[in-house]
Amino acid sequence: MATFVHNLLKHSYHIFTSDFLLVWLFFLGLIVVCAFLLGSPPDSMASGLSPHGVSDGRGRLRSCLSLTDGISAIALLLFVAFYVVLIFYKEDFAAYDDDQLTDFSLRGTNFGPPIWPSVGRFLPLALQEFNLLRFITKSTAGYHSFAVAQLIILLLALVVVLGEYKFVYRAPILIAATLAPSFVLSFGSLVCPDRNVLFWLAIMLLCLCGHSKTKARVYFIGCLVATHFALYYKEPVVVFVVAYAGTQLVLQSYLGRRTGYRPWQELARENSLQIGLLAVSGIYLVLFLAAMLPHPSYSYIIAKRTALSSVILGYLQLDWVVFILIPVLVLRLGWFVFSEGQLDPMWDSLAIGASAYFFCLIALRLYMPYYTAPVDLIGLLYLARVSLSWLSKPTKLRVSLVTTAFVCVLLHNAAYSSFSIVESKNFIQAKRQFAGFLGSYGPRVSSSTVELFFPYADGYRLMELSAYLRYKGFRLAGQSVTSSEAGPGLVLEGREAFANNRCVGYKDYTCIHADSARDSALIIVLPDDKASADDVEQIGKDSVLLFSAETCGFCSRPGSWLRLLHAISYFSEGELPEHWLRLDVFSKTHASSGRESRPEASRVVRSTTSARELNRL
Repeated sequence: MATFVHNLLKHSYHIFTSDFLLVWLFFLGLIVVCAFLLGSPPDSMASGLSPHGVSDGRGRLRSCLSLTDGISAIALLLFVAFYVVLIFYKEDFAAYDDDQLTDFSLRGTNFGPPIWPSVGRFLPLALQEFNLLRFITKSTAGYHSFAVAQLIILLLALVVVLGEYKFVYRAPILIAATLAPSFVLSFGSLVCPDRNVLFWLAIMLLCLCGHSKTKARVYFIGCLVATHFALYYKEPVVVFVVAYAGTQLVLQSYLGRRTGYRPWQELARENSLQIGLLAVSGIYLVLFLAAMLPHPSYSYIIAKRTALSSVILGYLQLDWVVFILIPVLVLRLGWFVFSEGQLDPMWDSLAIGASAYFFCLIALRLYMPYYTAPVDLIGLLYLARVSLSWLSKPTKLRVSLVTTAFVCVLLHNAAYSSFSIVESKNFIQAKRQFAGFLGSYGPRVSSSTVELFFPYADGYRLMELSAYLRYKGFRLAGQSVTSSEAGPGLVLEGREAFANNRCVGYKDYTCIHADSARDSALIIVLPDDKASADDVEQIGKDSVLLFSAETCGFCSRPGSWLRLLHAISYFSEGELPEHWLRLDVFSKTHASSGRESRPEASRVVRSTTSARELNRL
């Protein structure tokens, strides 16, 4: 009997995880139906009495764009255009974790919902959009067009959210928000689920503002639907939603009772949206526990954990918005408690939710530059509103403080975001040029295989490179040959001890252990290898340089200003290696050095020339 029950539970769990999207869609439909039945119709009185409603004379005045508003709008449009160009510029499926695209949707295979109890991850909607997008396009531009469309919709939603302010204020606020390093990283990477969290968070904000003004049913439904989407892209989102909805429920109840006793039924009706958000979060928690409890594991958190001091210092160095948000929020709460000041139930609750999200990351001791993207978006909008409210009675001191803080945050974000763009684009370009070199080198090889020895690369980076080369049509040793793959087989070798000759345990790409390169092998030093100039020079003493891609010459020079911003780099745990952003290919075959080194000399020049185009951006 026990065996039967165990098998039944195991089978039920398999059905639950494999068909999770159907379960999610069922609850989406249920949420829409319940929200339609429980949401109140438009409240004309609420709309008319709203301080930001259309009946406000100041709103009518602000609806007419002045000259400065027009200039600000044009500046914002030019900035967004440049932002979009950077997203498309020199892109290819060669970034970190792009194997989740090249091995699945680009090969016509669905990427299953990321429900991984064995490592403690529950992100069921991550990358699911590409399972549908592959039926429309499989190009780099096509995939990034989806992210660009999300960006434009997000910005339009935020323009409406900030509708009570003149455009001369809205434009710099939006520019500062999109320049945050976490924002740039989220929209620059296709596989980063935080991009979807930001998108649905913007839709949620739009609906929250609309509902607070009109109480319209469509905004009520939109809030719950946006929340139901956002929750399933990143686990800490539930902390944000519960903290926000719970805080606003408490504030609304407290403020309501200030005017006298009110029955709980009336309070529940007036706070139906907050109760609905808590109910949607409850559905998420039930599904999360159902998926994770049968096989509880925290290996992802354990593997990613760093020292608490390192996490705090890392975020402090990269994310000034968070460390401005928290003191301002504490001061406002203290003013409310001790001086009977006023709070904005919606925006102060949102700030508390964002702070709870951040403290969740701190408690888990998880650090990545893009993890705080939702916190940065909410925090910057909140701080902008507080600052503009503070400047309603302008003094020289107030204007100076706000202007100085804004300019410092803007320049700080621009500097670190520039670094992340330069590093990412150059990594991609180096791998792209390397694939071009292999494409011209392969036909000249008489043997059926080409050995590629990577003295400083680990298994993960070799797996990523293997996935990219396979996507480019190269034949890899240990892989079944398809009609699109041609040329000699590529054998990847490295100094790491690869278990079962696999680069990583969860992928079937072959990596062979070797202490040194054989005479017929190519030696490759990748742009993300931790190699010094002496290491590369030592390799060059016993081999011939066939190809070199120095995609960003001024970046790799010692003393470059970009190197001072390495905290956001993939090498954030230490100084940047001297070989950073360079890719070199050496040959151990001495006899053919005279014949093979000369044809590649022009290629080195072309690689450096193409890098100058990127340096101008």
